[in-house]
Amino acid sequence: YNPEIGVGYIFIANLIASLIKFTALIPELLNNGFVFNKPLYRKMLKYALPLLFVGLAGIVNETLDRILLKQILMDKIGYTATMEQLGVYGANYKLSIVITMFIQAFRYAAEPFFFSQEKKLGAQSMYAMVMNYFVIVVGAMFLVVLLYLDLFKYFIRNESFWEGLKVVPVLLFANICLGVYFNLSIWYKLSAKTGFGALISIFGAIVTIVFNIILIPLYGYMGSAWATLLCYLSMVVVSYVLGQKHYPIPYNLKKAGVYIGLAIAIYFVFLQVQTVNETNFSLSTLLLLIYLIVIYFVEQKKLLTS
Repeated sequence: YNPEIGVGYIFIANLIASLIKFTALIPELLNNGFVFNKPLYRKMLKYALPLLFVGLAGIVNETLDRILLKQILMDKIGYTATMEQLGVYGANYKLSIVITMFIQAFRYAAEPFFFSQEKKLGAQSMYAMVMNYFVIVVGAMFLVVLLYLDLFKYFIRNESFWEGLKVVPVLLFANICLGVYFNLSIWYKLSAKTGFGALISIFGAIVTIVFNIILIPLYGYMGSAWATLLCYLSMVVVSYVLGQKHYPIPYNLKKAGVYIGLAIAIYFVFLQVQTVNETNFSLSTLLLLIYLIVIYFVEQKKLLTS
């Protein structure tokens, strides 16, 4: 390790990863040749260019909260206190990436699957079913992290940062909304209306900026967490409304709402019991089992009647 390079190692690691991927694809490039198809290029550019703005706006949504947190609080509470808040927020933000990692893995698998099913009979019903099971899984992950937060918090080595654990439920729910949005976003990709995706992402970035500016002076890093939730929740609503107009998919909103509501209700029960008595992991496990058992009986009933 050379201290003079410092964070440069991150860029070096990304460069190496990109070179490895490019090298692995060389056989495919050589086998397919290098014929330039101008009409296809135009179609690809028209389809993909808006997705560039989707990516840029996504980066804004994911990173701008910490930038604004620093800029807004610096004049208000000073450099040292601001850096402490950034440290607390950043450390606890990491506990919410359990769902983020699942979402990323889901996207790699789901998008090729969605495109492969597009021309098949009943594809829309299949998309709705995938959403249903996605909500079940992220609901379970939401509970796993929160019901066993007394274990997960040890990933944060600095105990003084544990005061920020209160942001974890908000950020976890925000990431659930992000995952639901990724499911919903398939409509503009399948219908080749990716311009809508760019507009929705830009809208989300505006929501992020506005609510961070409003909430950070009032609530500090907790305001950033709520701004993240409001951003992704608003994107879910807008994407669903537009999707049902341009590429209707019969999502079972009632069932998804019940599953998410059940997970939140179980967490609130956990909080109430926790304030009365010293909770243990047996209680956490019991509450998690209640969620899974309810889901099992609801889904089993559906399978038996279908």
